[in-house]
Amino acid sequence: MHPYLTRLGIRPEVRRFFRPFYVSDALGNLVFPYGEEIEHFGFAFHKVPETDTFWLAGNLQFSQVRLVILSASALDAVSWLNKKLPAFPQTENLLFVAFGAGISDAQVLWIRTHLEGKAFRLLFGRDVLGRMAAVKLAAAIKGWPLSVYSAEGEQVTVSFRSKVFSFSQDGFSLAAFEKTAGVRFGVATDKPKVHNSFFDELKAEAGLLI
Repeated sequence: MHPYLTRLGIRPEVRRFFRPFYVSDALGNLVFPYGEEIEHFGFAFHKVPETDTFWLAGNLQFSQVRLVILSASALDAVSWLNKKLPAFPQTENLLFVAFGAGISDAQVLWIRTHLEGKAFRLLFGRDVLGRMAAVKLAAAIKGWPLSVYSAEGEQVTVSFRSKVFSFSQDGFSLAAFEKTAGVRFGVATDKPKVHNSFFDELKAEAGLLI
């Protein structure tokens, strides 16, 4: 068991679940592989790559997967399962997919090609960039063209089905967009109540300022 995960307060069963999906560098820092790129964590830093590939964890036999959890980082995924494990005890049916810093067209194509028909849950942050990523990805999973961007005047603008929708940054979310546009993507989202991400929440609960 990696001492960093112990220090962060990760449950033993969660540490066992993720053990095949990370390695340690020469200094003992955590390394999560995204193909040739890595997410790199030590108590003085946390670096998330911008990449066209993914970090994958859980059941890699995709035909057996019932729920796919999509996140911006591996450590967000680890933190989420640490919090939600009592509600998701059947971990053999879970697949975790971390995108890194951004969502590329190649990543979206891979998701649609390999995971079509699965149930999805999004873990992107509470900040406006995380909420924009959730809307973009929910539409992409469906194969529905959509563009979303932050405009002048603290507004978020979404172009969808030949219409343009504008929201204040505070009032923008996947649920708000679905209600306004009269559409349902059928994708769930999870966010902590106070902190921007589940990893931020985990660090706060562990008494760590990173």
